[in-house]
Amino acid sequence: DSVPRNRRLIDSSCEVLLMSEGEEESVEFIELEGETEITDPEVYAANLIEWAVDRRASDLFVSDTEKSVIVAVRRMGKVEQVRRLARAYGRKLQGHFRVLAGADAGETVRPCEGRGVVTMPGGRTVDVRLASIPTLFGQDVAVRLFDPVEDSRSIEALGFDETELKMVRDLIFRSSGLILVAGPVASGKSSTLYATLSALNDGTRKIHTLEDPIEHGIPGVMQSQVNIRAGMDFAELLSAVLRHSPDVIMIGEIRDARTASTAVRAGASGQLVLATMHAKSAAEAIDSLTQYETNSKFVSRSLTGVINQRLLRVLCKECRRPVDVDHIEIPERIRTRLVGEPPKLYEAVGCEKCFGEGYQSLACAAEILLNSPEIEAAISEGVSASELDTIAREQGMLSLPEAVASRVFRGETTVEEAQHCVPDPFLLSLTER
Repeated sequence: DSVPRNRRLIDSSCEVLLMSEGEEESVEFIELEGETEITDPEVYAANLIEWAVDRRASDLFVSDTEKSVIVAVRRMGKVEQVRRLARAYGRKLQGHFRVLAGADAGETVRPCEGRGVVTMPGGRTVDVRLASIPTLFGQDVAVRLFDPVEDSRSIEALGFDETELKMVRDLIFRSSGLILVAGPVASGKSSTLYATLSALNDGTRKIHTLEDPIEHGIPGVMQSQVNIRAGMDFAELLSAVLRHSPDVIMIGEIRDARTASTAVRAGASGQLVLATMHAKSAAEAIDSLTQYETNSKFVSRSLTGVINQRLLRVLCKECRRPVDVDHIEIPERIRTRLVGEPPKLYEAVGCEKCFGEGYQSLACAAEILLNSPEIEAAISEGVSASELDTIAREQGMLSLPEAVASRVFRGETTVEEAQHCVPDPFLLSLTER
């Protein structure tokens, strides 16, 4: 049989071009990265969201690269690549996600945002928040997923141990004062704030939130979103909210001197103020607050406490494997959090129930600094963060590495996960055994 003048044979990885009939024969391989799905982008998106939610992923990413579009998820704090798609199909998927979130489907030049509610094939609904930004090869579309059933957790379900939970509840049920929730990006600060608001939202308090952006709606809570283009930043919104007689104010993040000063004054004048800050330790969060040109005496009087937290992956109980703990010298301060139980040590294995990860969920580990006459005096005098940390530890505060280590010896996580979360000489010594 004669061969057509141009015949294309396509497989999943390359395109083969055959030339014949008088032309010089050649075979040209054109690399094709990614696959074109048979499923419509609308159906693919719905199934992808359901798959991600079932695995408790917090984010979906659909990102252009030079030759393909990568689909990835963030699950338990780590990004995992799911699929490489052909660019044409991947861009249709990106456009559909924009439509789902109520954003401009054709906007590719400027950053855009949107939010919406998606009904999955199984009938469940999930809130989505989309952010899209131009990149070198196209777009990076990030979709935050919030499952109203799984993600609306109480304070008790965040993973704090009994001692931490008692201190947190003591802080949030005070009538006034400033509470800081500190930590880096993706340390669970928003989850802690939302769980706190749920605990306080019993109908007896007027609660306002200032967010950028609003993660998800809470019935009975007045929620306002920062709008920089309209001149409504955190400081401007906070000044306006104070005229609405709130009992509780939640500030998404203290980023500038005006917001810091207003939050401190509100905490000192009768409102309970919850706010987040980026800081490595509880003491450094206080130091950062005073660096915003706030009056240190006001800070010392308004501050009730600081929760400095990180997220740890929790071992799957179905497949974790015990490790010998003999000959390990465990500091007494860590032993106090073992609640009289003998120390246990496990390593991750992986099974079907945990999708081969060895870990099944995330939990908060925290150092919690409670204000006291000694700490109030130290803040007022403007002592350094290291001195403040020393005073707090002398009064019984467990440092973050100690709090994380206690979870290792309670069998909740691994030494490797703890060291990855909070690098520390003692934890490092355990990994070298």
